[in-house]
Amino acid sequence: MQVYRGLILDFGGVITTDFYGALRDFSVREGLGDDAVGHVLRRTAEGRTALTGVEDGRLPQKEFEATLARLLGVDAAGLLGRILADLQPCEEVLEMVARARRKGIATAVLSNSWGTGSYDPYAGYDLEDRFDAVVISDQVRLSKPDEEIYRFTSDKMGLPPSACVFVDDTAHNLPPAERLGMAGVLFEDAPTALAQIAHLLQIN
Repeated sequence: MQVYRGLILDFGGVITTDFYGALRDFSVREGLGDDAVGHVLRRTAEGRTALTGVEDGRLPQKEFEATLARLLGVDAAGLLGRILADLQPCEEVLEMVARARRKGIATAVLSNSWGTGSYDPYAGYDLEDRFDAVVISDQVRLSKPDEEIYRFTSDKMGLPPSACVFVDDTAHNLPPAERLGMAGVLFEDAPTALAQIAHLLQIN
């Protein structure tokens, strides 16, 4: 059986509670329909361009927030914080990370960000203390699913990609990691995904 010595986790929807659920809940609260944010970011050209721009650091967070507000027809003030207000730490995942580190497994966060600015979704998570490496997309001018960001992350961990397990709640982020030799885990149902990760890392 392949022995994996590294664990790479997405932030929103893996280290946190349901990311896409938070987007839907915001949309409902604002009276926009349950998929308003997802629709703007995935199915409009301007929304997609803004998202990729803020993720890889080409578009400042403030400009992304203003663009998103205009496309949604809502107030831009504090928009990102309002959208992600429901996110909380996923304690089961953080406990698994601590267990993995005690077993000598290197751990990393690999997150596509919504830019660096007045809103910091990572505040309060103590990522630098909890993980061996933290890679935030806009800070390295790369973003998932570019294969280079997966290589960059495993290099920071001191491991080849083939020694790593990569976990994300977005399906299209997995194939590039798997092409590099990583074991990909889609994080949809927490108990199922956690069991799969524990099995791959042999930390049952």
